[in-house]
Amino acid sequence: MPRSNALVIAVGLFAATCYGFAGCGFAPAGSGGGSGASSGGPLGTGASNGGGLVGGGAAQNGHGAVTGMNCAAVQQPVAKLPPDILIVLDASGSMNNDISDMSCNNGCGATSKWAQMTPAINTVVQMTEGTVNWGLKFFADTDATCGVGNGVQVQVGTNRAAMIAAAITGRTAANGGVTNGSRTPTRLAENAGAAYLAGLTDQNPRFLLLATDGLPNCMPGNGDTAADDSSGAVMAVGAAATMGIPTFVVGIATSGMGGDTTLSNMANAGGYPRPGGNPSYYSVGSASEFVSVLQTLVGVAGSCTFSIPNPPPPGTDAAHIGVVINGTTELKKDTTHTDGWDYTSTGMTAVQVYGPTCDAILSNSPPKVEIVFKCIIG
Repeated sequence: MPRSNALVIAVGLFAATCYGFAGCGFAPAGSGGGSGASSGGPLGTGASNGGGLVGGGAAQNGHGAVTGMNCAAVQQPVAKLPPDILIVLDASGSMNNDISDMSCNNGCGATSKWAQMTPAINTVVQMTEGTVNWGLKFFADTDATCGVGNGVQVQVGTNRAAMIAAAITGRTAANGGVTNGSRTPTRLAENAGAAYLAGLTDQNPRFLLLATDGLPNCMPGNGDTAADDSSGAVMAVGAAATMGIPTFVVGIATSGMGGDTTLSNMANAGGYPRPGGNPSYYSVGSASEFVSVLQTLVGVAGSCTFSIPNPPPPGTDAAHIGVVINGTTELKKDTTHTDGWDYTSTGMTAVQVYGPTCDAILSNSPPKVEIVFKCIIG
């Protein structure tokens, strides 16, 4: 397997410098050389004896020198990748009840859960559409009972506020409630949403945001559409998490309604339960609470994922890189995803940072993150 010797700094957090190779001009030992350095030399000082970082000069790997590395600065911008978040929104008939879950003749209209809560979605999506790729799926969405299609109402992407608002308007009755209110086919909606996100081709981190007002039903194979499907919904959320697609669970006016256990189990299975939690899901009883929770979840979903720019040729590739913080500290690769970095896929087109460093990246004063391309020797 080829050895790699740390050679070049690639990119800053948004548009920093990548030091590439001008022919990666390897000369015989002793024939050229820049400013040599000892083992583990500081960034940009020259050589290493087993993996220090160099910005020019000579490198020594213990098995023969490589000197005269003629490096030229090459701009290689990279960006932190935005999260893809698919809102999976309950459009069941009970969303026409009021916030206390009391029903009204012909629906509660402007006082319904649907009318009270959907503006919160529009508000947060509009505020964050430049930093989050939003999408929307209703359930049910193919009929007024248990029908859930494979598609979504709004494809995940940038600048989706107007599209999501229009889709919600299209599902809203003249009195302000939801049209074609259905049962609550949560398992089917979760499965469909996860399959949709799994089919996206970008490298962005992906999340489902499940907003529901009641217990799951529409158990597949059961003729009673009202039959409880709590265990099936929990399993579906867990299966999505296993696919690398976590689920945030938001209960709309569910406090004290008897669904805490099921929704908490779903939140725990989804991988992002409410901190400190009993219940473990996010419960909201007003539009302002929903706005606050959605803003919190956007922050939680904030990305610690970075695209890998094209390696500066020749002599480098995406398989021989490092991730450096603030120009001096190289993170360890950590396939347990506890504290370090790892590739997001076998395609090696992006890396994700985990643990305390990710927490720092999401802070108000994020550290500078760089990709280091390492010269392949031998």
